[in-house]
Amino acid sequence: MFLVVNPTAKGGAATRWPHVRQALFERRPDIDTATPDSAAEAEKAVRAAVDAGHDAVIAAGGDGTVGLVLNALMDPAVDRPRDPRIALGAIGLGSSNDFHKPAAADRMLAGVPARIDLGRARSVDVGKATMLLPDGTRRIRYFLLNASMGLVAAGNHHFNTAGGLTAWLKPRNTDAAIAYTALRTIATFDPLRVDIRGEGWRQHAPVTTVSVLKSVHFAGGMRYDTGVTADDGRFDVNIWSAASRPAVLRLIAGLYRGRFRASALARCERSARVDLRPEYPSPLELDGEITVVEGATLEVLPRALLVCA
Repeated sequence: MFLVVNPTAKGGAATRWPHVRQALFERRPDIDTATPDSAAEAEKAVRAAVDAGHDAVIAAGGDGTVGLVLNALMDPAVDRPRDPRIALGAIGLGSSNDFHKPAAADRMLAGVPARIDLGRARSVDVGKATMLLPDGTRRIRYFLLNASMGLVAAGNHHFNTAGGLTAWLKPRNTDAAIAYTALRTIATFDPLRVDIRGEGWRQHAPVTTVSVLKSVHFAGGMRYDTGVTADDGRFDVNIWSAASRPAVLRLIAGLYRGRFRASALARCERSARVDLRPEYPSPLELDGEITVVEGATLEVLPRALLVCA
């Protein structure tokens, strides 16, 4: 087992890591650890761990660290892991830790959520994003949770890059930091016209957000009430229609209670492939990480990766 640690998770406040590390080494004393200084170094370390024959790579950090490890494990030439026997696991040191939700009591390690049980690993779907960038180049990235374009992507971008009050709140009260960021984003965001195409359906209209899901959990405490699962071979595509700011606030309040489908703003579709073409280059969020794109094609790779329980 190989462990990649992001010591800056949760705004540099991964203060519980020493206790988690001790509990982890009591369970797996043979574990190898790396604390890379950059994403490039982390990817190189993961690929070396695959070549060395490790049975699992554990991402100790937030959802962004999980995504980094996932993309280092995957081989774009075949859309499969570089070694199909290797499993991905995680220890949740981040702000949101959506990869761990719902967090079961038997998945806690020294007070933080953990998915390190290799014996109960199962195969899950992987999302593949083929992105057209503003400079005309294409980039492939993989994701496990969700993709979004519109208000949620803009909010994630602000949350990841903001200073001031947001940066101060992140390590102290994640939900408050998310709520503050959401209010700031709503105050300045205008609906985005996106051409959205799935299998047998299309929408071409201004939207507040389009979310393409393999998990209903996102942005801390919000969650959808649609039925996607990690291994069902389809995305849920949840679209928020363009609406007034008060209506969007009511929708967000409902999402904190797990209510979406009953909203007058909601459109819910299913598809194994989704094409997104915004009217101008726009942020696309993949598991919390942002890339500005001219367009993107999202595809499900059915049961492509082993993930620890």
